[in-house]
Amino acid sequence: MPSTVARLLTPTYATILNTHLVHPAESIVVKPNELKSALVRPLQIARYEPHRSERYLAASLAYGMVKNHPFMDGNKRTGFLLGHMYLRAQGFPGLVTQDEDVTRIVDLFVGVADGSLGLEELSKMLERHP
Repeated sequence: MPSTVARLLTPTYATILNTHLVHPAESIVVKPNELKSALVRPLQIARYEPHRSERYLAASLAYGMVKNHPFMDGNKRTGFLLGHMYLRAQGFPGLVTQDEDVTRIVDLFVGVADGSLGLEELSKMLERHP
C-alpha cells in the first residue's frame, strides 16, 4: 500500500500543497532533489524494512520534508500535512484528532527542525498518538 500513496504524493502535489500553506508568499522549491528524496522515503523504508509501521513511514516522510528543507518556506507545515495525509490515505487517523493535540504536534515538528528530535523519537511519539 505504501506504493499507492507514493504515487499520490508527488513533487508537484507537494509543491501545490506548499503553495497553499505559504500563501500569499510564493512557493519556491530550492532543493528539488531533496523534495523527491523526502517523498520516496516511506516507499524505500517499506521495501527494505517491512516491519516498520505506517506511523513510522508517515514520520519518515514528515521528518525528511523538515530536515531536507526543499522549500524556501513552510517546510514544517508541509511535512506535517504530508505525514497527516499519508496516514489518512492508509486508513488511519491523522496526526491531529483533537484541538489539544495541535500544540504537541507543533512542538514535535519544531524539535525536528532544531535537531533536538530525531526520526526514531518522532516515530515513537506518533506511535503513542491515538
